[in-house]
Amino acid sequence: MYIKHTVHIPHPIDACVAAVACGPRTWFPDLEDDSSSRVGVKVAGIAVRKRVAVELGSLIKDGSWAEVPISWKATLAKPFFPSFSGKVQLAPVDPTVTRLTVSGMYKPPLGRLGVELDEAVMHNVAEATVKGLAESISRQLGRSFSY
Repeated sequence: MYIKHTVHIPHPIDACVAAVACGPRTWFPDLEDDSSSRVGVKVAGIAVRKRVAVELGSLIKDGSWAEVPISWKATLAKPFFPSFSGKVQLAPVDPTVTRLTVSGMYKPPLGRLGVELDEAVMHNVAEATVKGLAESISRQLGRSFSY
């Protein structure tokens, strides 16, 4: 299943790319030393999060845009949680605004039952997870600017 969320960052593309180039701790939220983090959603204002093993690829720059490949999978109870494979992409909107997009694919776990659960509820959870991640990355990048 494909999921995507986009946010705008009120900083120029060059500044955003430079912050990402400083390393994952500059921009990826709650990244631990063992390359794990927590992803999830808020339900009735309460965070429901799962620890995942995160893999971040190298920064790829091509003209006016840049991206980082990203994937994660649950660290515990792996058969019950989907894995994700995608990218974090930065592109200019105008000279002072950058578009950040988190997009990718996940496969529902649990075979046919997982597909049915995904269609009924879990796709919304996956979309909310990617939305939360995009917004968290945007906030984290915003904290890295000193001008």
